[in-house]
Amino acid sequence: MRISKSAGVGVVALVAAGAVASAAQAASPVPPPSGTTVKRGAPALRAGTLAPAVAAKQAAQARLLPVATSLEREAKDPASGIAGVSVDAATATVRVYKTDAGHVRLSTPAGVKLQVVPARFSRAAMLATTSRITNDAKALGAARVSVQSVGPTVDGSGLEVSVVVSGKSAAAQFARAQSLLRARYGAVVHTVTATQQRSTSSADYFSGWRFNDYAPWYGGDRLSSSVGGCTSGFEAIYNGAPSMLTASHCGGVGTAFSNGPSTSNTYRFMGNSVYSNSGSDVAAIGVTSATNTINVGSTTAPTQMGVSGWARPVVGEYLCQSGSYTGEVCGLRVVDTAQQQCVSWFLFICTSYMGPLADVVNSAGSGSYAAGHGDSGGPVYSRAGSTVVAKGLVHGQLTDNAKNNYPSYFSDQMWCPSPEGWSQRCSSGFSFAHMPGY
Repeated sequence: MRISKSAGVGVVALVAAGAVASAAQAASPVPPPSGTTVKRGAPALRAGTLAPAVAAKQAAQARLLPVATSLEREAKDPASGIAGVSVDAATATVRVYKTDAGHVRLSTPAGVKLQVVPARFSRAAMLATTSRITNDAKALGAARVSVQSVGPTVDGSGLEVSVVVSGKSAAAQFARAQSLLRARYGAVVHTVTATQQRSTSSADYFSGWRFNDYAPWYGGDRLSSSVGGCTSGFEAIYNGAPSMLTASHCGGVGTAFSNGPSTSNTYRFMGNSVYSNSGSDVAAIGVTSATNTINVGSTTAPTQMGVSGWARPVVGEYLCQSGSYTGEVCGLRVVDTAQQQCVSWFLFICTSYMGPLADVVNSAGSGSYAAGHGDSGGPVYSRAGSTVVAKGLVHGQLTDNAKNNYPSYFSDQMWCPSPEGWSQRCSSGFSFAHMPGY
């Protein structure tokens, strides 16, 4: 499907049948198309200040990400044999895990090491089995096996699967589920773990904040609706018209979103939701105009940065999020990608999975907050000099596979600040939705 380009704006990604596209501008600001509102007195685009340690990590990974992104694109081809890609900024190494650990035909910049590591399963094989498992939810539920979370490992060792167990027979339920999953799907089921709490969409982060914006809209603004509050993500094009992305759990198609309350205690209408995909937690709000810019820095006095493009998250890279309650938090390390998480149950059957989701944890440790209730739909991105690269939208708490691997990062009862004051609403890790098409 062809989508027209507005002045100075290039379409770089599509979702489904030409539904949603990013509208990434060049690094320097581009005048808005004629007929749009120009912000008077809006702050000039400038980079916010990062802590020296975080800035060093961002700078160190900058040379690695073009190589990793190229390999991630190649991984979409089943013939590539690639299971996953990770970056290690500390050693300037890009690791590619392949079923055939032979030579990779890819040149690397000076100082960047490319390490090819043998993998047991390709990403294509793991994702194919992931689809089988999620499609078999009814049959598995009938056998009393409730799969809550399933997704590939970056090293190609196989799938990680979380199952729900309960009561005095929990150990027996787990052993039975583990046996059945491996018997039905084979050795590609690598790790099976147990959880006693069912995930639901009510556990997602809601609400958001940057109060006083107006068209053309920024990402990282507060969104207010009948459903609750959420944060705007990135500018996009939906069916040839401007839109702002957010999380689908913030409201279905037709939901009216406003920005505010402003300093005059009023709300400004932004637009209605024109696209909402509960299977990926991505939604688009139709707006009169938007700017390819997001708020970074604090909640009440943010600066702004332009968005240079969209990309898939890479395991090991450090990202930032700029939710409108918590404000910008950087140094968030990606621990997995392409996860599918159950969000709806009927008896023992998962009736709906959400994904692809990725997970991050705060590299400063489990005592440091990453995001909280109020940041849903907000931008997740990597810093790239004076611009950012869009990587996803804040979704909710860690998926179960990440929770099992990083249990101390899961709880959402951590004290953290917001413009309303400190409250127990944050966690030190969270999941986020991949950008559409990535």
